[in-house]
Amino acid sequence: MLRRLFSLLLLSSAALASAAWSQPRDLRIGFQTAEVNVLLSYATRNGLFEQQGLNVTLVPFPAGPAMLPALASREIDMGWMGEFPSVTGYANGIELEVLMMERLDFTNIRLVASPSAGATLQDLKGKRIGATVGSSSHYHLLQALQQAGLSQSDVTVVNLSPANMPAAYSAGQIDAAMTWEPNIGAIEKEGGKVLATTRSLGMITGGVWVMQKSLAAERRETLLAFLRAWRQAQVDYAADPAKVRAAEASRLGMSPGDFDALVVRQSVSHPTLEEQLTADFMGEPGKELDSRLMKHLQGIGDFLAGQKRIEALPSDWRGLFNTSPIVEVLGR
Repeated sequence: MLRRLFSLLLLSSAALASAAWSQPRDLRIGFQTAEVNVLLSYATRNGLFEQQGLNVTLVPFPAGPAMLPALASREIDMGWMGEFPSVTGYANGIELEVLMMERLDFTNIRLVASPSAGATLQDLKGKRIGATVGSSSHYHLLQALQQAGLSQSDVTVVNLSPANMPAAYSAGQIDAAMTWEPNIGAIEKEGGKVLATTRSLGMITGGVWVMQKSLAAERRETLLAFLRAWRQAQVDYAADPAKVRAAEASRLGMSPGDFDALVVRQSVSHPTLEEQLTADFMGEPGKELDSRLMKHLQGIGDFLAGQKRIEALPSDWRGLFNTSPIVEVLGR
C-alpha cells in the first residue's frame, strides 16, 4: 500500500513538473514603432517564441530613451535600443545589461547636403546643419567635421528631431542634415547629396538588446528560450530574406519592393550568436572590455559626459555586458 502511494506521489510530482514546464513563460519586450524591426516582427508573427514556450507581449515605444523608465520600473523585461540610451541608462544606475548587438547599420546614418552647399565635407564651413543634439547623429556629425579639419564652431548646428529635418530642409532652413532612415532618405529624394555615412567615417552604429539584470539571474530559462527563437529567426533570414522581411514591411505599410530598398539604404547586418562572442562585438567571455563594441560604447560615454547628457561616466564598465546566456545557448 505504501509503495503504491509513493508511486502515485512520484507520478503526480512528475505531472506537475511537466505541466509547469509546458506553461508559457511571460516575456515583455519593448520595441520602437518608428524603427525597423525585421527579425522581431518575423519571430512574433510566425510563432517562433511560442515554439520555445514563451508568451511574448510587445510593448511599443516611440524611441529607445523612452524604454529606460520602463526598464527601471520593471514594466518591460527587455528591449532593443540604440547605443546612446543603453549607455545613458547604465551610467544613471539602471540595473540593465547588454545581451547582444541587434544589428549593425553601416549607412543608416548619413550626412546629406544640398547641392548648393558644396560637394565635400570641407564645403560645410559656415553652413547650417540639422542634427539631434546629444544623439548618434550629433556624434557622427562631430566625427565628420573632425575628419574635414573643422570643429562644431565652424558650422551652425540646428537642433532638430529626425522627423522635423525633411521639412526644414525643404523650407531652406538648413543646408544639410545628419540623421537616419527614413527621414534622411526623404531629404535625398528632395535632391540632397550624401557626403558621409557611418561606414565612410570608420564608425559603427546600430542597436543593442538590453535587459533587466534580474532576467538572466532569476529567469534564466525564459531568456535562453528567447535566444533560441532569435537564433532561428536569423537562420530563416539567411535562407529566405524576402519571407522574413514581409512581416515588418506589412507592419510599416510598405510594399515589399519599397521595404527592400529601405533595408539596402541602411546596409543592415544582423550578427549571429557566434559573432557576438568575437572581438568585433561583445568579445570572448572574460575579454569583453577589450571588444570593439565596448570601446565604442565607452566612446559614446565620453561624448555624453562632454555634452552634459550624463553626470558622470560609469565607475565600472564590466557589468554592462552579459555574454553568459549566449555561451550557454551555444553550448560552449
